[in-house]
Amino acid sequence: MVGQVDTLKREHLRKRIAWTFSFRQKCVHASLFGFVIGVSFGSLFSFGFSGALAVLILSLGILAYSRTLSERSLPLLFFWLLFFLAIGMARVAASDRLVERGLDPFVDKRVVLSGVVVREPDIREDTQKITLRVDAGSDRESHEQYLGKVLVSVALYPSVSYGDRIKVTGVLAHPRAFESNGQSGRVFDYPAFLAKDGILYTMDRAGIEVVGHGEGNWLQEKLFAVKRSFVDTISQIFREPYASLLSGLLLGGKQSLGKELLDQFKIVGLIHIVVLSGYNITLIGDAMLKVFSFLPRIFSMSLGVGSIILFALMTGSGATVVRATVMALIALFARSNGRIYDMTRALLVAGFLMVLHNPHILLFDASFQLSFLATLGLIVLSPVFTEKLSFITDRFKFREIVASTLATQLFVLPLILYNTGALSLLALPANLLVLPTIPATMLFGFLATVLAFVSPIIALPLSAVASVLLHYQVGLVRVVSDLPFASVSIPTFPFFVLILMYVVLLFVVLRMQKGLKTGLEKWLT
Repeated sequence: MVGQVDTLKREHLRKRIAWTFSFRQKCVHASLFGFVIGVSFGSLFSFGFSGALAVLILSLGILAYSRTLSERSLPLLFFWLLFFLAIGMARVAASDRLVERGLDPFVDKRVVLSGVVVREPDIREDTQKITLRVDAGSDRESHEQYLGKVLVSVALYPSVSYGDRIKVTGVLAHPRAFESNGQSGRVFDYPAFLAKDGILYTMDRAGIEVVGHGEGNWLQEKLFAVKRSFVDTISQIFREPYASLLSGLLLGGKQSLGKELLDQFKIVGLIHIVVLSGYNITLIGDAMLKVFSFLPRIFSMSLGVGSIILFALMTGSGATVVRATVMALIALFARSNGRIYDMTRALLVAGFLMVLHNPHILLFDASFQLSFLATLGLIVLSPVFTEKLSFITDRFKFREIVASTLATQLFVLPLILYNTGALSLLALPANLLVLPTIPATMLFGFLATVLAFVSPIIALPLSAVASVLLHYQVGLVRVVSDLPFASVSIPTFPFFVLILMYVVLLFVVLRMQKGLKTGLEKWLT
């Protein structure tokens, strides 16, 4: 009898411990969900600190009320939900107050601004867009000093670099929203897109004068110099548009491809390979893992991670690069460890920290949204597809490529339809035909460029292989994009439909993971 009592006590204790850990994890999920809702509300509506304080007081009231109850689980979940909802709202309000608005009195006036270029110029076909942090200025009358960030559009020459001090002359304006892709009813919130980086003003067709150099971060300047040298060398050994495509694959420099070819990449659903995304960076880590697979696991993994970090540093470590790097590191660990649910939690935490650092990326940064969703699909759904596609050969990692492509395309499709309305009917076959060639293109292109620093003649064999691959990719994109059924336009739909689509997708994924109940238990615990 005593033994039975001890057994029952131990069983009760085990269940109590399991319930405690499960409840804590539910609280964590409620907190993350509340934070996301708080940031969303704070970004869409002007609640400010007063709204955050009201929600905080409500959460504390629920906490106090829960102490009078015997069953406190549900009230505590609501407490954490509302508490972090208030934190999210407060974080947006704090971020809005930090934005420099000193140029407001000079909007719609012709001004002369002086400042430092704080980001690498965005080179387009016939213009360059410069992010200028203004620290002095004049409206030709008052000579007042003011501060702010301005996105300046100027001619391609004179050439401007990060850290240069310049003077620009033109009409200052606030950015305006415009119809996305010329589609009626689908509006791109350009002011919010720029505001996420602290940019509240624009100046088009400005006159420019370079008056100084070397006023940026020393390390950043050196890294950008390495990148420019690398891109210049690529241009010497490859002709256009293949040089720009390789630059896009390796360094994210997609603008020189030209609008026509960029649109063709969008039509066939391959634009993600020519922007600096988590996909490109993950390829580098995967390649390093394979090259050093003969070493102990800890060393090969360290080299893969180190390669990703060095690559991010070489490309300048901009905000987009950092976000893509974080997503790539998570995807790399997920692939190497196969621990899906641990990596899902890691992804949620990484997303939380990035939104905490800059809350405006949650709703107004498409690169963050697409990287997060693509990585989530890679972690959660790719293993399921790999298992169910056992009839596909695994030679040359073809089954893995198919599974990864299906998973990532499925997770980003609703967001792409909401933002652009463009449904690429041939995205899957185009990806399957192109993606297997991307690692080899990056490898041979990178090695050819490195050797070209010594002598273009030495680099010739490797550059020839890379050229063949680049010709194949561009040719395929052009042929597929010219097909009449390559892409169709989807009518505009409201935001709540997007949310509903992802809710349905979530339940489909959970059912695929050996039943809804088991999937939910794994997802939450």
